[in-house]
Amino acid sequence: MSNSSRKNHLTKKELKELREKILGEQERIQNKLHFDAPHKQIKDSNSGRDEVDAANDDIMRHTELRFATRENLYLKKIMKTLKLMEQNEYGNCEDCGEAIGFSRLMARPTSTMCIVCKEDSERNEMQSAHGRMSKSLGKSVSLR
Repeated sequence: MSNSSRKNHLTKKELKELREKILGEQERIQNKLHFDAPHKQIKDSNSGRDEVDAANDDIMRHTELRFATRENLYLKKIMKTLKLMEQNEYGNCEDCGEAIGFSRLMARPTSTMCIVCKEDSERNEMQSAHGRMSKSLGKSVSLR
């Protein structure tokens, strides 16, 4: 049975609560990204500054960039989740097709896998130390 023909197991109240949570997260991230962007000025000149200050600035910029990248990736997951909600395909595991529990969705509203499949996926990732694939990044990961 395809996901689009499956009746959603979540109640209207649960869906509304999840949608509000997701929209709140979307607004938080968009505001943060919008607010932070104009205020982040990268200094090209290190004149008059010692190497330690310049290195600290580089570390801060790198950390800020990592957080912004992480927020952008989460925003994309949120957009995908909202689309799934619109298509009545939200709340079913992409691996086994079973319902994802409401408590799991409240904890992680962008979940696309039930807890059993997610745990299996993580266990399989950990068992394969060489050339494993990161599901979230889609890149090869090496433990060496």
